[in-house]
Amino acid sequence: MKYSSVIAAVFTCATGVAAFAHGGATGIVKERMDAMDAMGKAVKMITPMMRGETAYDAEVVRQAAATFSDHAGESMTTLFPEGSGGMPSEAKDAIWERWEEFSELAAQLGIYAEGLSGAAENGLMMA
Repeated sequence: MKYSSVIAAVFTCATGVAAFAHGGATGIVKERMDAMDAMGKAVKMITPMMRGETAYDAEVVRQAAATFSDHAGESMTTLFPEGSGGMPSEAKDAIWERWEEFSELAAQLGIYAEGLSGAAENGLMMA
């Protein structure tokens, strides 16, 4: 579960950066910013449910899982070709410096998304 928390935190932070930097983005940089934005919105939709602050909705959880799945694995890594860093993307150099780790996390996002979708009907254990 540690990786899912890390992945959620990374994408939540990236969403803030993407929203700020969208102004001058084009091409692949805009595509990845849009992907981060979509995942950030999905996180914002399910976070209050997972905290018990709003009613649990399995369909919303499945939709969020589908969003994560759509942007996981190779769909994610192809959005970060070598040389596409710098403004306006603000993508960290660590992505390319630690490419194997980044690729593994992108693949794990797909696995977690599948698990989230499969468990959507389970509801909240604490509720």
